[in-house]
Amino acid sequence: MKQQDAFQNFCRLMSAHVMLVTLAISAATYVQAKEGALSATDNPGLVAFTQGSYQEAEKYFTQQMANPAQKNDSLIYLSKIALDTGRIEAAVEHIEAALAIEPTGAEEIVLAGDIYCNQAQQSSMFSALGLAKKCIAHYEAAVQQFPENTHALVSAMRFYFEAPGFAGGSSKKGDELLARLDKLSPEDANIYRVFLLEKEGKSDAAMVLADKLSQQQFQSARNQYELARFYRDKKQLAHAMPLYESLRNKPATLENKWYVNDSLLQLGEILLAEKQDIRRSIELMEEYKQKNNNPHDQHYFWSSWSLAQAYKANGNNDKYAQLVKQIQTEDYKKNPEFTKRFEAGIKAH
Repeated sequence: MKQQDAFQNFCRLMSAHVMLVTLAISAATYVQAKEGALSATDNPGLVAFTQGSYQEAEKYFTQQMANPAQKNDSLIYLSKIALDTGRIEAAVEHIEAALAIEPTGAEEIVLAGDIYCNQAQQSSMFSALGLAKKCIAHYEAAVQQFPENTHALVSAMRFYFEAPGFAGGSSKKGDELLARLDKLSPEDANIYRVFLLEKEGKSDAAMVLADKLSQQQFQSARNQYELARFYRDKKQLAHAMPLYESLRNKPATLENKWYVNDSLLQLGEILLAEKQDIRRSIELMEEYKQKNNNPHDQHYFWSSWSLAQAYKANGNNDKYAQLVKQIQTEDYKKNPEFTKRFEAGIKAH
């Protein structure tokens, strides 16, 4: 029973990580440098994909399957759409078809690993262990074939550190990959090291490293966001807010826009929690909803509920009731943690 609990916790951890990364990575990331590669600036499918209009994007990429030059890229996007919308069997089918088309790229192989990790979460203990092996096998293949690809390296490293030993976890292998990451991207390595130190119970050392990193210029919006999240989780809001504020003011690109936009939500929620400036909290979260209202985003329902609470705190009961009703008409119960918090919150109000 302990093994099963440990493995389920690992699956939830990996699933949360995978969904955050796959939602945030630019559409162009999955397009490999090969003949016929798609351009996000002039392709209607990619425009729909990056806006979260998955039905429209899926229709487009399905039609493009007939074009041999676009088939591989289209399969990758179809697998990504299926993963984000919870259709894991379709995601597996599409990514396996994509992998059968040569040449394969690092992001394509890592995506396959991500999909198998997500499939493990939805499977029985026996099946999940086999899927975990397929997950790490793809991460390892990506690292071996593309040794300087940091995304592949981080994915494999996270698996080794976070999976229980009976599922393939290995702190020794994790340490080896972390050492390699130090050479390729010290920023990526140190951001992960902050969370690793915290996990190991070395909170003081984690905070010292976090404070040091917060004084540096970030190369990656994701890393800046992750460090801000660390401070927020530690209730060090005075440290988190400047990082989010700086991030939200960066010019949005395909690569960073999820983090830039989500910083609006994070700032709004902090102001709401601190009861510092509820009107400003509402402004930030309304701006967030205008920029990211994708129902498949992991923060879609959370942002609606936070915004409702902000209106309630500001005395606008009609707007609160409107947002609550909107959430109730949607399929929010697919997220058990949100469902628990939301329904308890309604009763409390």
